[in-house]
Amino acid sequence: MAAAQLTPFEHVLLGLVCLSPASGYDLKRTFATTPAGVYQPSSGVLYPALRRLEAKALIQAKPPDSATRSARRRRVYEPTEAGQAAHLAWLRTPVEPATVARDLGLHLMRFVMMESAFPPDDVLGFLTSLKDALTASTAQLERYAAAPAQSLGRHPRLALNHGLAIHRATLRWIRETMAALRSPGEPRREY
Repeated sequence: MAAAQLTPFEHVLLGLVCLSPASGYDLKRTFATTPAGVYQPSSGVLYPALRRLEAKALIQAKPPDSATRSARRRRVYEPTEAGQAAHLAWLRTPVEPATVARDLGLHLMRFVMMESAFPPDDVLGFLTSLKDALTASTAQLERYAAAPAQSLGRHPRLALNHGLAIHRATLRWIRETMAALRSPGEPRREY
């Protein structure tokens, strides 16, 4: 199953199921209580996406446990071999320089999911490619902002400055993360 045949949300959903088998309710709770909450899918989005992944044989639902005492017995989804392979293929997908800024959130989700799937050198390779693509994208934005012919209005200029600040902060985070992953016994930072 090729990685490109899934929507970004389906990739994230499949990744969550690969990390830990879960019911639709469990997944909804994960989206509501973690940074994955940027997706906040409604039931009208979540359950059809689970059915599509099931129809593509990437996940399978275990039948509800008949011993469950709750009034609502939940189906627990787990990845199939094809689902695991599709998830790993997505994690390995090269960073596209042309879309790196648009896909930053997805790249961060991929980074999170790589911890249990890849050795540290592979994760560092991913972060290097993300850094290189984002550096090029940021430089392009900086050239655009500095061009004398740009007569941007006040609000577009402020929005452009926001985008540049986000990219620069992300680049700083990537460099710090790479350094932390390279050093044994990384100290925990409190935020």
